[in-house]
Amino acid sequence: MVHRSTGTEDVTKMTKVSASDISRVMSAMGRKGGKIGGKRRLETMTAEERKAVAKKAAKTRWAREDKSVS
Repeated sequence: MVHRSTGTEDVTKMTKVSASDISRVMSAMGRKGGKIGGKRRLETMTAEERKAVAKKAAKTRWAREDKSVS
């Protein structure tokens, strides 16, 4: 950006970024954030909050009619 604004870069040399490249990068960023988020969430929750979340998850799993879906 600095080179473009100062005129030291040829604007015609810029490459286009494809939609699939953008999608791949955004997917990787989301995956990285998801991995961090779960661990950080557990660290900040109290024992009672963790217990409530676990109970809700178990109740939801057992409430499914089709038990083969996980």
